Amino acid sequence: MNAIRRLWYVVVYLVRFSKELTLANYQVAKLVLSPRLPIRPGFLSIPLDARTDFEITSFANSITLTPGTISVHIPDDRRSIVIHAIDVGDDVDALRQATKDALEAPILRFTR
Repeated sequence: MNAIRRLWYVVVYLVRFSKELTLANYQVAKLVLSPRLPIRPGFLSIPLDARTDFEITSFANSITLTPGTISVHIPDDRRSIVIHAIDVGDDVDALRQATKDALEAPILRFTR
């Protein structure tokens, strides 16, 4: 991949991460300011397409930097990541896929 294309995908990642950061801040603020809203905190395992240390670390850090989520564990086989979310909602699979689409996929585009 040439340098210009790689740089473009870095910019795409930064824009998508900024969007996720803004949305997560809003959602957490809404939960804090409306204590009667039901929340379902929980752990979930997300399968990884990331393979290199840089890809996995970037994805884990992106999750942790997003309010309401934190990376908890990466098993020795490095095929998944366990995260905790302040509100997993009713559709865990949708949250899992949304996290991969918003944070992991853009990282993989500029690293491969």
